[in-house]
Amino acid sequence: MPAQPAEEAAPAIERTLADSPREARSGAAGDPAVPFLAFPVVDDQRHLLGVVDVELYTDKATQLDEGRVRDDLFQLLGVPADGARDRSPLGSFRRRFPWLGCNLGAGILAAFLSSAYKDELNRVLALAFFIPVVLNLAESVSSQSVSLALQVLHGQPPSWKMIPGRLADELATGLMLGLAAGAAVGLIWLRQARVALCLLGGICGGVAGAAMLGTALPFVLRLLRLEPRVAAGPIALAGANVITILLYFNLARWLLR
Repeated sequence: MPAQPAEEAAPAIERTLADSPREARSGAAGDPAVPFLAFPVVDDQRHLLGVVDVELYTDKATQLDEGRVRDDLFQLLGVPADGARDRSPLGSFRRRFPWLGCNLGAGILAAFLSSAYKDELNRVLALAFFIPVVLNLAESVSSQSVSLALQVLHGQPPSWKMIPGRLADELATGLMLGLAAGAAVGLIWLRQARVALCLLGGICGGVAGAAMLGTALPFVLRLLRLEPRVAAGPIALAGANVITILLYFNLARWLLR
């Protein structure tokens, strides 16, 4: 078929695109802002050579975005994404143990902090029963906040000015999550009202603090030109443990004296 001038072929392309069931048009006809699903390819004489489907670009962008999400997930778990192809046990150990070492250090620190409150634990044994629940809730929310912050960093460069607003939003979300989770756990132990209040306050404060920490760390690390995917996860989990333990036991010391 002989090549056609682009000016003559444009109406045919317009009709083809308009008949496409996939097209989502907005605005008036002729509006340059109206999106098309294909672009004409012309030569130097402006003869139409063919069209390029825009899905070729959108599919590729989607694949790249999915790849970034997958890499973030692997990094938060402490395993580099390219490490899945390495079957060497020693290589896997070298990549994975540093992240586990951070968790190990955080757990030992939490144990030492807990030992400082042995009088409260001896007086009310029920406090010890709920330590795993209190810590796990804070760690979970911290991981969620880190993941959300990393997604935001993919879309825009961070600045120091945007951090306070992000922290305020995350504080409100963390307080609501903490109140809901703390109330659910506290209802289990209503027979000891003060212990229930310790659970409510410890979970609420720990979750809110963990949410703010998980949000702030990726932004701060990126602004300091460090890799937030690698460092934010372990630091946020360790910080969430420390914040939650201190809030939980200091509240217990105050309420149960």
